[in-house]
Amino acid sequence: MSSSQSTPQESLQAINNRTLGTSADSFPVVTLPGGDQVPTGTVGALLVNIRAYDAAAAAGDADARDTLARAIRAAVPVLQRVGMFDLFRPDEWTSDRSQGRTLVGQTAAAAAAAAAKEQS
Repeated sequence: MSSSQSTPQESLQAINNRTLGTSADSFPVVTLPGGDQVPTGTVGALLVNIRAYDAAAAAGDADARDTLARAIRAAVPVLQRVGMFDLFRPDEWTSDRSQGRTLVGQTAAAAAAAAAKEQS
């Protein structure tokens, strides 16, 4: 695939590498037993982005929050495919101490509701 084309996994892979300060090949895309391709480093990058989102929210930095919200939302589909929200349900992410965690939970819940609606 040429570098001018991008897939959701490649986009998230770039986010993960940028967030974690690593080179482009540090966290490759891997194929899970079911055939899904997911970028590695997603959970680590999510944790960093949640902390940064919380700091931006506390500082009132709306631009940083918007940028970080996009990165957090980009991770949710991959986390759904690997079963993160089977282990920790979306409502368990909601926290009065962390707006970033709450964003993850809200995004996952909305995605699950949209998927359920599509199936009905």
